[in-house]
Amino acid sequence: MKKLNVRQKQDISGAFNKIEKLTAETELKVKWNWLDGLISIIFLIVLLVGIYFGTEKLLQVLNAKQYINLNISSIDSLTFSIFYGIQVLLMLGVVWFFAIYWRGSSIKALGFRYYSILKTIWYSFLALISIFIFSFVYVLVLRFALGIEAPPSKIEELVSNNNVSGNILIVVTAVIAPFCEEIYFRGFLYPAFRKNLGVTAGLLLSSFLFALAHLELYSFIPIMVIGWLLAYIYEKTKSIFTVIFLHSVYNLILISILLGKIEFIKMY
Repeated sequence: MKKLNVRQKQDISGAFNKIEKLTAETELKVKWNWLDGLISIIFLIVLLVGIYFGTEKLLQVLNAKQYINLNISSIDSLTFSIFYGIQVLLMLGVVWFFAIYWRGSSIKALGFRYYSILKTIWYSFLALISIFIFSFVYVLVLRFALGIEAPPSKIEELVSNNNVSGNILIVVTAVIAPFCEEIYFRGFLYPAFRKNLGVTAGLLLSSFLFALAHLELYSFIPIMVIGWLLAYIYEKTKSIFTVIFLHSVYNLILISILLGKIEFIKMY
């Protein structure tokens, strides 16, 4: 058998180094694990429930003593902004604590890396078409096969009652929510489950928790499908910006329909 000369060995070694470099670049260096994700979920549930009921009780006491007047139409925009702001800070806070501070990962491990703009738009277009088709069929099946009509969502109730300003709803649903939720569910939770349980389990668990967090029983399956698609695209692109863009466009379409008071089949 012919032996390789020094130059051939260097060429082969260089090729392997390039392959290893490309692999390292495409894989995110996730140092946190499924236990970190589980603890973060429990922490968020306990804290958010405590804050919600604690604040509600405090407002009732203050109202009873006539320190404040619980006029929903006058304080709901502020209340909505405060509560959502707290939720955002907590979600981003646990991601920072477990991924960056506790495990020593870089922000790049959460998916903060450039990805082709044209491919992002194309993937988003295909995903949106898939989501709307699935949602359309889902609503038709429930309506005509099971006789179940779509109840108003929480956002729809806020819009119809004029409790929260339209500008605040647009900023929250189309900008803040996609950014915050994608970092937590796709950038943090999905890689944690994927690392220990594999891609399939990671996709299912992260999308299930994503749907569960929205507290919409009627829309649970469509939201879970949306979460699965977002996690799948994140798996393929390894970029958080791709799924933030898709999530933002989808939410913008829905909130625009609601604010424009257009009669449209519910697809969320």
